[in-house]
Amino acid sequence: MKRFLSFLLAAAGVALLAHPARAAEEEGGRPPQRAARLAKVAAGTTNQTLVNVGQVASWIYSDGKSANQPDGNAGLYFPRGNIIAAAIFQDGLVWGGKVNDGSDPAIRVGGQTFSLGTVPGAILSPGVAEDVNDLANVDRVWRIRRDYLTADLRQDAAELNVTSAAAVTAAQIAAVRQQYADDWRDWPAHKGAPFYDAEGDGHYTPQFNADGSPILFPEADEPGLAGADQVVWLVANDLNASAVQTMYGSPSIGLEMQLTLWAYRRSDPLGNIIFKQFRVIYKGTATTPATATIDSMYFCQWADPDLGAAGDDFVGSDTSLSLGYVYNSVSTDGNYSQVGLPPPASGYDFFAGPLVPDPAGEAIFGLKKRRGFRNLPMTTFAYFAAGQTDSDPTRGGDYNGTLQWWNLLRGFRPRPENPAQPWTDPTNGNAVTKFRVPGDPVAGEGWVDANPGDRRLLLASGPFTMALGDTQEVVVAVMAALGSDRLSSISVLKFTDRFAQEAFDNLFELPRPPQPPVLSATEFNGQILLNWGENPTEVAKTEGVVDKGYAFQGYNVYQLPTAGASLNQGIKLATFDLVDEVTTIAQETFDQGSGLVLELPVQIGRNSGIQRTFVIARDRLREKLLINGQTYFFAVTAYSFNGTPGLTTRTLESSPSVVTVVPQTTKPGVRYQTVRGDTLAASHVSGISDGAVTPVVVDPSRTQEASYEVTFDENGHWQLKNVTSGKVLLANQTNQNGDGDYLITEGLQVIVAGPPLAGLDYHVEEDGNRWVTGGSHGGEIFFGGAFLGANFNGSNLAAASYRNIRVEFFAKESFTDLNGNGRYDIGEPYQLPAGAGQVANLYAGFALNAFTGQTVVPFRVFDIETDPPRQLDIVVRDRDGNGQWDLHKLYAEDDPNRVNLNNGDFQFNYVYILDTDYDPNRWNPTAGGQDFMAVHLTDGGPVQWNLWLDQRGTREPMGAAFSIEFIAPNVNTAADKFTFSSKAPTSDLATAKADLSLINVFPNPYRGFNRAELNRFNRFVTFSHLPRRATIRIFTLAGVLVRTIVKDDESQFLNWNLQNERGLPAASGIYLAHLEMPDMNEVKILKLAIVREEQFLRNF
Repeated sequence: MKRFLSFLLAAAGVALLAHPARAAEEEGGRPPQRAARLAKVAAGTTNQTLVNVGQVASWIYSDGKSANQPDGNAGLYFPRGNIIAAAIFQDGLVWGGKVNDGSDPAIRVGGQTFSLGTVPGAILSPGVAEDVNDLANVDRVWRIRRDYLTADLRQDAAELNVTSAAAVTAAQIAAVRQQYADDWRDWPAHKGAPFYDAEGDGHYTPQFNADGSPILFPEADEPGLAGADQVVWLVANDLNASAVQTMYGSPSIGLEMQLTLWAYRRSDPLGNIIFKQFRVIYKGTATTPATATIDSMYFCQWADPDLGAAGDDFVGSDTSLSLGYVYNSVSTDGNYSQVGLPPPASGYDFFAGPLVPDPAGEAIFGLKKRRGFRNLPMTTFAYFAAGQTDSDPTRGGDYNGTLQWWNLLRGFRPRPENPAQPWTDPTNGNAVTKFRVPGDPVAGEGWVDANPGDRRLLLASGPFTMALGDTQEVVVAVMAALGSDRLSSISVLKFTDRFAQEAFDNLFELPRPPQPPVLSATEFNGQILLNWGENPTEVAKTEGVVDKGYAFQGYNVYQLPTAGASLNQGIKLATFDLVDEVTTIAQETFDQGSGLVLELPVQIGRNSGIQRTFVIARDRLREKLLINGQTYFFAVTAYSFNGTPGLTTRTLESSPSVVTVVPQTTKPGVRYQTVRGDTLAASHVSGISDGAVTPVVVDPSRTQEASYEVTFDENGHWQLKNVTSGKVLLANQTNQNGDGDYLITEGLQVIVAGPPLAGLDYHVEEDGNRWVTGGSHGGEIFFGGAFLGANFNGSNLAAASYRNIRVEFFAKESFTDLNGNGRYDIGEPYQLPAGAGQVANLYAGFALNAFTGQTVVPFRVFDIETDPPRQLDIVVRDRDGNGQWDLHKLYAEDDPNRVNLNNGDFQFNYVYILDTDYDPNRWNPTAGGQDFMAVHLTDGGPVQWNLWLDQRGTREPMGAAFSIEFIAPNVNTAADKFTFSSKAPTSDLATAKADLSLINVFPNPYRGFNRAELNRFNRFVTFSHLPRRATIRIFTLAGVLVRTIVKDDESQFLNWNLQNERGLPAASGIYLAHLEMPDMNEVKILKLAIVREEQFLRNF
């Protein structure tokens, strides 16, 4: 039966090959599709690439061919990462006009559809183009992104090699990274490729650091445009007469097309768009006269959309947006349903049409505003399909195809060629129109598409005129959007279009989200460690940049269903945000469920504090534990916040940094010598600080066999050095809070904690006599009345310069009873015994000439860390101006004890204890000393401590003698050093041989599917616990060799795609896997059972 089915399938294929006209869907329709087997892109190929930094990925070729996969299948994917989820089969730019160059025919068209009228290369002079055989400089497409050295390029490599992310090799990733570097170096600015000109000389001269990384603008020239995260550039021409004639029968015009494509790595709507700037220059053929012109010229964005499955599509247009789009005719799509998604919508918009004069207008050309012109909008929209009255223009060299296109460009039906017949709206009395299906499918209003099928759509803009030497430009965007169903996807698409049009109209002068974190992952037994805190430079770029008021606020961690999935397709696992007043951030956003723009929470922080690692043990998409050998996708984003009132956009989230991971045990022979979460012992080998260093093992796979030291400077900064290698791993670090906000290096998070720069403690001698207290004024100790100088009005002392002090208080000898109540009240003059206290200099405030005199205060201050103790200077801020130091006291107006002397109800007398040896006149400007408040108005001065003292209960002020010692913290200083050591993982041959007993293949038996398979075309089983080099031979029980697979890489896994050497599916049955491991001189044999699923033809 199986052989008979195979025979029928083969016969059906022969029948299709025997009827190429039917396969081509009539006249000028789609050419026969190639076999579904995916073609590999050869290493070093530069004439084809992808724009794929955002959620939309699309192929582009040096000859202008676009959105078509190298094997001929659909080549614009959305969401990125799902090759089966393609939205566009192919697209291109078509032009046409009346060419007045003395040659016939005058009406000509060209560009790119299923046939290509362009070839690679610029036009050097009329009729002379660059040599298309020059692969390095002409038949080439250039692609750059500024983060190519640090970005995770696994998905990029997967798409370029038309394979899955899990199957990508390190060599393929390295090749992609090298191609980015080559294209950066070779960027063809001399041909017209855009770049940021740091030197302003018009010449592209890239510069590189010693490590090969490029120096970025504005320090050096940088390729790019519009602040895009990825830019692709090519140049093509229509001078190949055969190519143009074969397309639709026209002669060449002599047009050069420079195409710049750019995209953004963002999580907002800009991430769902690819922008295309077509710059067309009329350079002429060899016979073009200098007076040549092109009248009634049009540009047209043509596309063959295949939104998933091709046979169930509708199209529509929105004249207010200059938008043409495709959407699904039914609620589910055969392809998108396989990846668990509702049908999206995709479309094209003329963001800037051709330039025409308009004295009152303003246009955009070259991403600059130009007055006296305007951009034409979409002037017609049409579609056609095979089997309908209006189908594709005739290709293959028939000039009727040109005339049919000429009609379409001007808003008429393609046939008859002459006289042209208009389109008519069947819902409006067959009124003549240039816009087909402009109704609203969401509301069910107006003329909308019917009779679903495979569509071609076109958006045209014109007419305009070109003279020889003129340059015209059109900017088109291709976009895609995903709602909760087929119709809400249209609403999301239009929201995306409006968002992007606003960005374009503002020349992309938009705030940027934080730089995506540089994310790495380590795979453990049933667990995954995500780490985005290893690179201090990159962390600073993410967290330290403020752009147009948007400052870093936190990180989000997600699990995604595929590497290219959007964030709303995944599950948020965690948020780590700054500890501040910002938690939940709401803003206007598109609600996919209702189809409305609503104020919704978009970020939900909980003041958790910043963390840069996260351990995952559970698959939240399936609510199961992680399974070894299965592929998972995780992502981390950074988001920012702008609290300016009135903003509609308050937060921006970066595009996700995505990792593809496979939980696993250690590789054969490898043993970790540390355990994740363990604390290594650290020694305080010098210094007297109260600090501590706690090295925590974050990633035992990356620890080193090394000794380390932590040292400090006088500014409170610390550094971590690998003493074994001599490398400083972390420098100028400031965090000593002991929280989780520390960078990770060499598998360790070194938590450096020091006592805070605050008063540590106090001790009272003769406390029963104490008549002062703190009064809750905010000081660190002594009931809020004692502050380290840095914490009051500031101090210019280094953190290590604060000292333990003793304040000796004295009893008064007498006082003046101003209010006659027979007791001392605060504010009344007092007298001290001879020799008691010390001189203090009085100041009224922080200003020049604020010195008011001197007084003897009832205390002395000593630095008790010196031997003998050192007496210190005192300055008093005498705010009540009564010429003496007083305790703090507020009297009510009617208080009978109020001392009404120089505003006696406002007695704030602050004490400044200075780090200068006691000299009564040092701070007396009237006796040759310095004016303390004037000299140290900005830096605070050498203030050791500040005291703000109150009366203790009802105890009489200055009623007895006592002393208080105030204890300063022993902060980490340059005298302090901490050391510790770590162990590296080990690996040896004997252990590796012992681990070979773990070699396995799964799933076994294979029962029709593998949960790790992404679609029905991607069948495989996985061998695990393999050494670096192995050869696996698959045999039937009869001893017939089915497949030989050679492994030579670091992974312990290897997939067999269940195919034989000829690429045909292996039949159901029992197989023997013979594993040969030459490095260990070992052989192992496994049995494998395969039960293939029953096959059904989807189309016949």
